[in-house]
Amino acid sequence: MNIFENELYLLSTGVPITAMSPHSSPLEEYQAAFADREQPFLEFYSFTGGQVSKRALTRGEFWDLASSGAAYLTDNGVAKGDRILHCFSHNSLYDAIFRLTSVLVGCAPVTVNWQADDNERIVTKAKLTGAKFIIYDEEFAPRIEEIKARADIKSTLEADKLEAYESLSTWIDPGLHHDDEKMVIFTSGTTGEPKGVSLSYGNYLANKLAFEHYFGMSETTQLDILLVNPLHHTNSTAFLDWSMRRRGTRLYLLPRYATLYWKILVDVARRKRDLLIAPMVSRHIDFLEELHTRSELPVTVDEIKGALNKTDMMIGSAPVGPTTIKRILEFSNHLPIVRFGSTETCLQVMATPRTLPQDALRKAFEAGWSHCYQGERTVGYYIGRDHSPFTRVRAVKSIDPDNKDYLRTCDVGEPGYLVTQGPNIMSHYVTDAEATRSVFHEGWYTGLRDIVFALKNEADGQLDYYWMTRDSALLIRGGANYSYDQVAAELARVLVEGFNLETEQFKLAVIGLRVESEHEDSCCVTIELGQKVADKQPPLEAEFLGQARQRVPKSFRPDYVRFAKIPTNFKGLVLISELRADYKKALEAKGLAIYT
Repeated sequence: MNIFENELYLLSTGVPITAMSPHSSPLEEYQAAFADREQPFLEFYSFTGGQVSKRALTRGEFWDLASSGAAYLTDNGVAKGDRILHCFSHNSLYDAIFRLTSVLVGCAPVTVNWQADDNERIVTKAKLTGAKFIIYDEEFAPRIEEIKARADIKSTLEADKLEAYESLSTWIDPGLHHDDEKMVIFTSGTTGEPKGVSLSYGNYLANKLAFEHYFGMSETTQLDILLVNPLHHTNSTAFLDWSMRRRGTRLYLLPRYATLYWKILVDVARRKRDLLIAPMVSRHIDFLEELHTRSELPVTVDEIKGALNKTDMMIGSAPVGPTTIKRILEFSNHLPIVRFGSTETCLQVMATPRTLPQDALRKAFEAGWSHCYQGERTVGYYIGRDHSPFTRVRAVKSIDPDNKDYLRTCDVGEPGYLVTQGPNIMSHYVTDAEATRSVFHEGWYTGLRDIVFALKNEADGQLDYYWMTRDSALLIRGGANYSYDQVAAELARVLVEGFNLETEQFKLAVIGLRVESEHEDSCCVTIELGQKVADKQPPLEAEFLGQARQRVPKSFRPDYVRFAKIPTNFKGLVLISELRADYKKALEAKGLAIYT
C-alpha cells in the first residue's frame, strides 16, 4: 500500500499527495526541472579576506557534476537504498551537488552537524544508519580516517575531487517511488541521543506544493532563493530540494552567515525576478541591528532597506517577539513571514498568512503578546495557520493516552499541545521503532511537544496559532535545537578534563532561558559540587566559562553558571521546571530580563 493513502498523510480533501504530481516518478520531476541546460541555476559564494567571490553553474553544468558523482558512487558499490554520510564543515557546492547525485542513484544522504558533532557522534550516526560511503570536504579530511575505521566504512571521496573524475560507466535509473527514503536528518532527542528522521520523496513533494500554494505561484513564477542557514538542518535542506524540483529557480548559496551576507542580499535583490525568498532566523536580525549600531554594515543602510523591501523574509525555529518585529520594520516596509515546523514534519507545518493586510497582520502578532487566559497573562508568539489542504493542526489538552483529556481539542485561547497531520510527516525514526510508535496516535503526529493556543482572527475569523513554550528539554540556539543532556555531557567533560574532577564529585545540569532576548536561549549551567571538592568553587567561578567556551562546540557554549543544589526526583532525574524557576529568580536578582 502507498503510505500516502494512509489517513495521517492524506490531504484534507481526501486525496493522496502523489495524485498532485504530474510526473510518474520523483526522478522524472528532477529531470524536467533540469531539462533546460542553459538556465542559470546556482551561484555559490565564498569569502576571502573580506572579499566576495562566486562560482555560477547552469542547470546543465550542475546536472553533469551530479551525474559524475552518480557514476563514482555506482563504481564504488553504492546503490538504491544505501545511505551515505555527508561530512562538510560549512555549506558547500559539493554538498548540494551530491544531494542531486543521491536522487540519480537512489541512495539517501545522512546529515552531519558541523556546528556540534564530534567524531563520537558522527560514528554513532554512521552505525545507526548503516552508512556505506562518506563524502567530505578539505576541512573534514583530518578526521575521516578515524571515522572510517570506527564506523567500518570502506569507501570515501573528498568532494572537490569529483571534478577530475572520469568514468566509462554511467548511472542507471533507480526506479524511485514517492515513499522511497530521500534524506536522513538527525534531530536531537531530549535524552541527548541522536534520532535519525527518515524523510521520503513524497514528504518533500508535499513541502514543495505547500510552499507554492502558500506563495500563490503558477508554473511560470520565477523563484529566487537565498540560502545561508546550514544544509545539515531541515530548513535549508527543504529549500535546496525545492530549487532542484522547480524549473527556472535560481539558488544563491552562502557557506555560512557572515557580515557580507547583507552585501550579497543587496546584490541578489537588485536582480530579483518575481519572488525572492530569504529563510532566516531571528538572530540574523539581531546581527543586522548590531552592525548598524556599530556602523559596520558592508553596504549603506538604505541599500539594505531597499533589498529587504523586495524580499520575503521567512523566519522560523524560534519565537518572534515585539523587539524583533520592531527591528524588522525599521529595516523594511513589511512584516516578515514566520514559519513553523520541525525535522519530523519535513520543515513546514504552518506560517503567518500572506493574505492579510499589514495592519491586520500586525494586530495578529500583538494579540499573542497581550493574551490572557482565565485571568492570567499567557503570552504567545504568532506562528500562523496550517497550509490547507496540505497540513492540518489542532491544539489538544493532552497527548497522554492515559489522560481523560487525551486528544480533546482546546477551547479558543486555552493552551495545549500542537498536533498535526499531512503528507509532510516522516514515516519513521531510523532503527527506533519504539520512538516512532510514541509519536503517532490515532492518526495524528504528536511528537512536536510544543505548547500553543489559538485565537480567532478579528479580520477574517480564521484561527491563528501562537507558540508559548516546548514541553521538552531542548535548547534553542541559532534556529536549531540541542538537548539539555547533550550540552550537559559536553560541559561535564570540561570539569573532568580541564579541572581534574571525577564524575562522582559533581552534578551538572543545563537549561535554556531567554535572557535579554525574545528568541534565543541562553545556556544556563548549574553545578552542584560534592563536599570533598567544595574548595574548587572559587577557581571554577573564575575560569569555567572561559575554558568551556574554548573547549566545546559553539552551539554548546555556556552563558551563565551558578553553583547551587540541583533539584531532582527520587530517580535522580533533574526537575527542569524547578531548576528553571530557581535560575530565573537568580538572574532577575541581578537585574536581567527573562522572556517567558
